[in-house]
Amino acid sequence: MMPRRRVPLLVILGTVCVAAPGAGQVRGSLDVGAGTYRPDRAIPGGVASIAPTLYLDGESFRLGLAGIYSDAPAGRWNFQGTGLAQIRSPQLGPLQLEATGRFDFTRHFAAHGVTVASGELRGYLRPSRGSTLWAGHLRGNASALAGRRPLRRNLIGASTRVGGLEIGLSLASSTFDLIGGVPRGSTGLNDTTLAGVPTLPEGAESPATRRMSLTDAVLSTRWRVADVDLDLALGRRFGHNTPELTIWGVSGSRALTDNLALVAGAGRAGSDPVTAVPGARYVVMGLRLRLGPPATAIHSAPAPQPEQAPFRVGPPLPAGREIAVRAPGAGGVELAADFTDWRPVALEPSADGSWRVVLPIPPGLHRLAVRIDGGPWRAPAGSRAVASEFGGEVAEIVID
Repeated sequence: MMPRRRVPLLVILGTVCVAAPGAGQVRGSLDVGAGTYRPDRAIPGGVASIAPTLYLDGESFRLGLAGIYSDAPAGRWNFQGTGLAQIRSPQLGPLQLEATGRFDFTRHFAAHGVTVASGELRGYLRPSRGSTLWAGHLRGNASALAGRRPLRRNLIGASTRVGGLEIGLSLASSTFDLIGGVPRGSTGLNDTTLAGVPTLPEGAESPATRRMSLTDAVLSTRWRVADVDLDLALGRRFGHNTPELTIWGVSGSRALTDNLALVAGAGRAGSDPVTAVPGARYVVMGLRLRLGPPATAIHSAPAPQPEQAPFRVGPPLPAGREIAVRAPGAGGVELAADFTDWRPVALEPSADGSWRVVLPIPPGLHRLAVRIDGGPWRAPAGSRAVASEFGGEVAEIVID
């Protein structure tokens, strides 16, 4: 009989495969890398890893699977898998709601498998284009070591985007029950703690259920320019009955081809007492194979004739680049993009039926949307449309 913990992952995977052809856009990646790994209270060494991801994104939903398998000397292996289903409400003025169901499975050489099933409701408030405030609440259960641990988490955060730079601040406060401690020797470790969970002398009886809490405060930035992505994060973990810890991470990628990129990362990760994954310091480098259509690059070559191009971005001019949207018979056309701080900009009509504007656009990956005659914001015809994290769709372009 198939283990119950695998059923949710298979249901999500089956849904992705069935719904993919017409419901949305399938994206994925495969990372293969190697580096050094220094886990807490364990022997450091080299590590090899493989991390596949697969997502189906629609206008109002996301289905996904992700996993990472790492292998270190002396049989110290670790596997973490995640499946999720997410649905977003229509935009209600500046407010939008999002519900997420998630299933996590963890197994490593020193502990039995841990499964975590959770549901989260999150609300987003967007007071202005490019700025977002959000708050959420999560409830779930972790099953491990012949017991179940209720899990609760409150989350708040904010983010803002200026051109190709995105800055975010998040605060996550987690509370979970520990059914006593972990009997020493039951996991194969002789340490006094396992990922922050106190252990008991071998053979000792577990005391009454205890409650543990911790809070992670994280400042993050994401910067995109040309074919380089850079992510930085710096945070602090603290709590009444957990040691304080500085956590950080830096990762970057550089595109080598449309579907292949060089990736590298380093950081200090905190332990996860719920899944029993220990904290570690790491440095890793590898390759990422992207699955799905690549971003469309717009070069400074001569533009096609207007009747052949419903949307185009022209070559560099002293004042920027000309953006043209073909909309004959329209009474008005507006454009909003990350390079306008998502403020609507009116385009001017031309005799050939197109609407034009010249704007400064820095090199890099950008997103934009247009509105015709006061209708909905959409990706312009002829562009590469992607689902927006704010709901609806936008066009994604790359400027060299």
